[in-house]
Amino acid sequence: MQRMPILSDSDMNLFELKTRYTRNYLTFAGKNSKDFLLYISGPGVYNSPAVDMEMQAIPGKNGDLIRDNAKAGEHRFKNLDISYDAFFFDAVAPRTAAVKSWLLSPAGYQVLHDTYDPDFFRMGICKEAISFEPKRGKGAAMKLTFHCQPQRWSVDGQRRLLLTRETTIKNPFEFHAKPILRVYGSGEGNVYIGDEVIQILANDGYIDLNCETHNAYDASGFCNGYVKSEDFPDLKPGKNHIAWSGNISRVEIIPRWWTL
Repeated sequence: MQRMPILSDSDMNLFELKTRYTRNYLTFAGKNSKDFLLYISGPGVYNSPAVDMEMQAIPGKNGDLIRDNAKAGEHRFKNLDISYDAFFFDAVAPRTAAVKSWLLSPAGYQVLHDTYDPDFFRMGICKEAISFEPKRGKGAAMKLTFHCQPQRWSVDGQRRLLLTRETTIKNPFEFHAKPILRVYGSGEGNVYIGDEVIQILANDGYIDLNCETHNAYDASGFCNGYVKSEDFPDLKPGKNHIAWSGNISRVEIIPRWWTL
């Protein structure tokens, strides 16, 4: 199962990177490159992904027909490679073994974060061979390449918001976000996000709603049968009104903002 782009408490602790840095570094799969005395000497974070679309020429007509491989009104973006120039100072042989194990052993997408872009993270996997170039003395240089999903996820967008009354929250980016909701209550109720409604048919404490996977679950496991919705809602760019009715006491939301 692929890991969702959701930050754990340990991830959040790694992201307390708001000060100036003597040397830049990255975190990947829950570990910090500083633990290996490995640092990065250049950012790899500013490239954009390509839009997943097809252009079809129509004989006898000017211009191409656009076939967008996404939901109407949105784009789908392709994965991209993010590369860093990296180095460490000494103990080449033992450090290369440790670095290779750290970067190449995790399965599936992992959280990737660096001090050049501390307010965002990516989901990536290191799948390319790593070549170490020994330098004078005991150090070595290398290029680290991560195959990443297209989103740059906002760290602030991973923080849980507690809503005790209806309110409006603002999506600061130009892309639809798919939040995770925790709905507290007992019995039936409705949750409203913009024009969308989610019906809660039964609730014994809380129900979590994952708007990306379209799944509902509680302390005992999946409970999709307790939820009814035409489509799990997105948080659209700009203002989003959130309200509820029935036997619902409060709502928690992780908005999961992202940009490119």
